[in-house]
This record gives sequence, C-alpha cells and structure tokens, in this order.
Amino acid sequence: MNNTRIRTTERQRSRHHNRLLAAAAAVLVVAAGVAIASAASGGSPDPTYARTGEINAMGMPVIETPGTASGTAAVNGITATPSTWALGRVPLNVAVRPTWTIQNDATDEVTIGEPHAQVNEGCCPGAFTLQGSDTLTPGSEAELTFELSMHPGMDGAHDMTVHVPIQRADGTTDTLTLNVAGNFRD
Repeated sequence: MNNTRIRTTERQRSRHHNRLLAAAAAVLVVAAGVAIASAASGGSPDPTYARTGEINAMGMPVIETPGTASGTAAVNGITATPSTWALGRVPLNVAVRPTWTIQNDATDEVTIGEPHAQVNEGCCPGAFTLQGSDTLTPGSEAELTFELSMHPGMDGAHDMTVHVPIQRADGTTDTLTLNVAGNFRD
C-alpha cells in the first residue's frame, strides 16, 4: 500500500511539474511575441502611441499626447481649453506635449505671463512654449505647450498644476490654473 501511495504521489508531482513547465513555456512565447511586436513597431512599448516624427532636444521621439483632455479654465474673460490633461500611462524615453488653447473673450487686451509648474507629485517639469503672440487682443488666441519626458529613474506618477499669469492693461494680474497628470513607466 505504501508503494501505491508513493507512485500516486510521484505521478501527481510529475503532472504538477509538467503543468508548471507548460505554463512557463506559454509565458515565454507571449513575452517573445510582445518583444517581436515591439521591435516591429519601432521599439515603442505600445503600438497605440503614435509617433509624430519629431525628436525633442534630448533626442527622444515625440509621441501624440495620450489620455484625455477635459474642461475649461476661466478667469475674467480669459479661457484655457482644456483645463486638465489626464495622460494615463506614458512610456519612458519619449516626449509628450500637452497643449492648451488660451483665448481672450474679454473686452480688453491682455498679456500672457511666464507659466510655471507646481509639482504636486513626481518631478521634472519640462519647458513651456507659447505659439502665437503673448499679447491677446479681444477674440484672439494662442497655444501653450508643456513638454514632458521621463527616463528610467523618473518613472511613476507625476501630477503638476500649471499657473499661467494673465496681465491686464491696468496692471492687475489674474492666474489661469491648469492641470496635467500621468503615470510614466514602461
């Protein structure tokens, strides 16, 4: 009876071992498929990230900004659309450029001051670029772009509040408050 139990236990261990080997082989096949697909798509960790064809100043490819843009920020007739960029997952070693359209719906001319990023979580705010004039006459607009690019060691959640000063002709200053957050990782 002991020999029968020993043989049954050995068969069960053998079956369990074979199942583990089969599962490990399946994982390797899937990993190889992902690596091949990644290489075929130019090394991008996820082929849904569309490259723009641009390379930033640090030599990183620029991808279309992922995630969701929503809302409108407003202060005394000046608006920024969207107010929030929820980037979601962003790969490392690429650059993204969330963009806001700032419009003057007021009756007086305003000047867009120097934007600055308040880091709530993460690190390393990028450069701001204003396309168009920094002086907005009533009805005119400009685009504000904020470049973000993270490399290994900077991975994880990033959350920033962007403050955009709006200077009026009478010397007063209002501030548009915008948000951008994402999870940078491979």
